[in-house]
Amino acid sequence: MEIKGLYKLKREDEEKLIQTYKEAFADYPKLMVAFPDKRAKEAALEASLRYYVAYDMEYGEAFALDPSINEGVCLVYSKDMTYTEEKHIQAGSYSPEYKAAMAQLTEEEQQCRVALFDELDRLEEQVDIPEPHLYADFLGVRPACQKQGRGHKLMEAVCAFAKEEGLPIMLFTNTDDDVAFYQSLGFRVIDVVHSEKFGFTNTYLIKEAK
Repeated sequence: MEIKGLYKLKREDEEKLIQTYKEAFADYPKLMVAFPDKRAKEAALEASLRYYVAYDMEYGEAFALDPSINEGVCLVYSKDMTYTEEKHIQAGSYSPEYKAAMAQLTEEEQQCRVALFDELDRLEEQVDIPEPHLYADFLGVRPACQKQGRGHKLMEAVCAFAKEEGLPIMLFTNTDDDVAFYQSLGFRVIDVVHSEKFGFTNTYLIKEAK
């Protein structure tokens, strides 16, 4: 997967991407209710990022505007989105850094983190998502680099690539501001799901390959 005008990250860039994401998603809505304690929230965020980004970079690709990686997005073809334990092991999802983040959580907090993502999977099963598609995961920009159009420029290039591939792009987000951002790029809302247990709302959006 190559996208004109974008920097494709190498696996050695993964740590820099994780650090960008940790800053960008410091107030990740899905974790706010589940982990009101700041220490636990930060550890749960880091563990989740390391777990899923490792998968995305193994079976898909990650892109930024340039090698400084002040922003990033992971892209995976839907045919490669079938998570299995074996695939996560192969991807390096259980890295020493992941284990170190998990070790900062109590057993109860670890179970809460697993339950939260099980809830996400359960809710997503209700959504009618077109197949095949290109899945855009973790679009994030460092706070110091926000409000400069970097996220918009990154996603414009991704949308152009998806159009060339003849595939719709699917993603979900959690805030009204993010929904408005994606709608400005031509995405449309296909469903909204809410978790009473964990207090988050996921809005699913699609941009057709027209």
